[in-house]
Amino acid sequence: MKRRKLVLISLAVVVVIAALIFGVARHNKTQAEQAIQARNAKVDQTLTAIRAQHKKNVALKDDAKRLQALANLETRSEAYSLRADRKQPVIALYKELINKEKTYFTDKNQKSLKKNKLTDDQLKDIKKKDLQAKLAGLNALTDVLNTQRDIVYNDKNFKTLSTEIQHLSERYAERLRQMTQDEGQASQTAESSNTASEVQGQQDQTDQSASGQSAETGQSGNVGNGQTGTGTSSGGYGYNNTWNSWYAPNNNGGNSGSVTDNSGAGTTTTPNADNSGTGTGASDQGSSTGTDGGNQSSSATGNTGIDGQVSSGADGTNP
Repeated sequence: MKRRKLVLISLAVVVVIAALIFGVARHNKTQAEQAIQARNAKVDQTLTAIRAQHKKNVALKDDAKRLQALANLETRSEAYSLRADRKQPVIALYKELINKEKTYFTDKNQKSLKKNKLTDDQLKDIKKKDLQAKLAGLNALTDVLNTQRDIVYNDKNFKTLSTEIQHLSERYAERLRQMTQDEGQASQTAESSNTASEVQGQQDQTDQSASGQSAETGQSGNVGNGQTGTGTSSGGYGYNNTWNSWYAPNNNGGNSGSVTDNSGAGTTTTPNADNSGTGTGASDQGSSTGTDGGNQSSSATGNTGIDGQVSSGADGTNP
């Protein structure tokens, strides 16, 4: 009887101990699960917060602000990766979003480079103002890259892209220099041509003026007896007869000469009694005009000498 009681008491102790062990184990498991859930919840919260911030960054219209947001994202990612309680899902999300933002900037820069990139044939045919715009676009892209250097690009990628842009810029600048030089030469040629045209025009005007004076050569005006007359002849002679035999050639062909009581190339200082010479009598006197190179005279009242011949005597007969 006593032995049976001892057995029952032993079994009861075993059950109690087992129950205690099971209860403790279950409690520990529950706490562990709760801790895991708490950690997962915290990770989820972190992931949600990161995604929400990235969504705001993408909505930014100003690339400078968006670039700064990317820089902040990289800073937070580096700080989280150094934490003791870091979680791989969070690290992975940071990396994914950073790569997406970098791709946004690199794609935009590549589009800008493609827009301003010219082949050799295009560079030969492009207009100066269009080439200036292309060069300005490359310069602007260079400024953008300098601001993105430590955020979007690593050293190798930055150097590769910068070298390509620099090479294009140098080619464009050289082509613009050639265009400017060609324009200067063309302008000098045009100015030389205009100057030559002006000189030729002045020479033509001079030639026309000389021709106009020559066209008047050989004409003579009619003057009254005892008055001053102006006549022109070319190589003609003034000739007075009966009392004087004087003549003087007109060496200035086509120029007008002024004579007293006579006309022609020469000048008679003493009138002849028969008023011989070129000109018109005062009253009822005729006049005769000789052709260039001939001698001519006018007789006294009512008599007229013959053109191109010398007349003498009161009746104006020709010898």
